[in-house]
Amino acid sequence: MADTPNYAFVELVPDLKPYILAARQVRDARNSLAVFLPNVAKQAVSYRLGRRKRLDQTVPIRAIDAPAIPIRRPGVIEVRGDLPAITPIVDFSELDLTQEMILAQQLAGLQVDYATWVAQGGALCAATTENTFELMRGQVLSTGTIVLETEDGATQDVDYEIPSDNKIHANTPWDPTQPGAVFDGLTAANEQFLDSSGDNGGAILTTSAVYNLMVAALQVRFPNQPIGQESLSAYLASKKLPSRIITNDRKLENADGTKTRVYPEGYLTILPSGDDSVGETQLGVTQEAVQQVQNRVLTAQEAPGMTLVTLGSDNPVARAVKGASIGMPVLRDNEDIVIMSGLVA
Repeated sequence: MADTPNYAFVELVPDLKPYILAARQVRDARNSLAVFLPNVAKQAVSYRLGRRKRLDQTVPIRAIDAPAIPIRRPGVIEVRGDLPAITPIVDFSELDLTQEMILAQQLAGLQVDYATWVAQGGALCAATTENTFELMRGQVLSTGTIVLETEDGATQDVDYEIPSDNKIHANTPWDPTQPGAVFDGLTAANEQFLDSSGDNGGAILTTSAVYNLMVAALQVRFPNQPIGQESLSAYLASKKLPSRIITNDRKLENADGTKTRVYPEGYLTILPSGDDSVGETQLGVTQEAVQQVQNRVLTAQEAPGMTLVTLGSDNPVARAVKGASIGMPVLRDNEDIVIMSGLVA
């Protein structure tokens, strides 16, 4: 069995700051759920978010000389807790490091230029971190909870308390040969959204399989017409249902090599719109960032968010780039989301 490197902090590049800031800009367009829960840097180690209450309250008419009626202040309800740590590490082993260029530099007594290695390692750490957040976003938008799992298998649930009436499980999977059941179910879910949020839903998040079921159901309803995305959207709009449909079929690879859907099959989520957020993915300040502020690598204002640390070992010879983050998606508007499940057999 190969020895595990005993890493210590080493300086692989003269100034790590540009690599940190560049890594923070790494984005993958396939991680589309960030629209609903965008990254927000916070000077904190815990999440805390005031829930936005819509300004649709009324107040009773009062008699003259009677005391005024207090109303709820928007944002008075708070969600809070600790931000979990996400720390991917990219190892450059002795075999990686014994390349012709690096070996030649070492033999010539020259300082090895690790800039490319650090940039590549930082980008990989950033992509892995963002993928982890995207998987969490999928959990929030499909269940209203996040399941945090540690390396020893222990789990901890974070529940954002979506009202139980806003979670609708179909008694039977949708059957496209029964279009009445399909669209009546969607109508009932949208009515629940209206009751909960005070407005109609603006967008549907679901999978391609559920989308295809709706298209097939509409084709059964109108057998003599060609049915596609435009026809389905127009039909939903005519029924005052959300007409913008966003599908998500992304799969991500877990540490054990298995693949997991970001947004689970058979689910459908009604959201206020396809462009507006319902919360944030909050990124806090790590201990590594605190040390970098102390060492003048970062300023205090630059501390929140993912940071990078370069590491080294001489027995066995290895170098590494570690990405350090604390963060998670936080659902703000838990009354502005309705989730249907069990739609696909």
